[in-house]
Amino acid sequence: MSAEGRTEMRQIAEQMLSAFLRWAEEHHGGAAVNVPLLSAVRDDFVRSAPFHRFIRQAHGRLLEAAAVELLRHKRKDPFQRLLTHPMAEAFESGALSRGILPNYFSFLHLVLGDSRETLTGRCLEILNELRAPDPLDFSWDGFYEDRRAKEILWFVLVRIAETFKRFEARRDWFIALMQNHPQAVSVGPSAFVPLHQSEEVAPFGIGEFRTMFSCLFEPLRRLPAAERADFQRSFGAPPEQLFAGLYTNLAN
Repeated sequence: MSAEGRTEMRQIAEQMLSAFLRWAEEHHGGAAVNVPLLSAVRDDFVRSAPFHRFIRQAHGRLLEAAAVELLRHKRKDPFQRLLTHPMAEAFESGALSRGILPNYFSFLHLVLGDSRETLTGRCLEILNELRAPDPLDFSWDGFYEDRRAKEILWFVLVRIAETFKRFEARRDWFIALMQNHPQAVSVGPSAFVPLHQSEEVAPFGIGEFRTMFSCLFEPLRRLPAAERADFQRSFGAPPEQLFAGLYTNLAN
């Protein structure tokens, strides 16, 4: 459990004790404080409506803290980092909200299906190989610049572009997906932690869509000659030809 999680649990415990004492004062004021009396007060308190209301609220807060911690852990996933890295500057500037990431990762799963696990495994292999000589000398920039990692990124972008051939319909569907408030955070193939819906969904419209897709696809217009040749060798055409329709639609 992270420091944030421990702080949340401590605050919940403190509020529980304060609520108990307020209940005791309001409902048993003036009586001598002793263990049997406190035990009876406790039993009375846990049957009360305020106690059950507090438990529901505390449960939601704990789930929220757990979900935040799980998302922080998932940022260590090299595949997710690779597919998020092109948008780093947009996140820093506030042009895009990091709150869209759960929906973005869900979209990648829909696009890639079972190949998502294979790609994640390949990213882990690359990561472990880069870290092996000296973990202290490792940098994520080195991972992003690795030729094999770039080919994985390109493969995913090609798959994404293929799903946007009917551009307007797919764009509208994608925007609706990104506006969705996720009900849970995945912790495994069939395991989820529900999210406590206490915040508004980060805005995501056509402007955010254009920003995101520009971050993902525009850098491929400016590939160095050697990388451009690698791309064409892998996918049979240069990026400007393969993504021509997408570039045209994004410009309109």
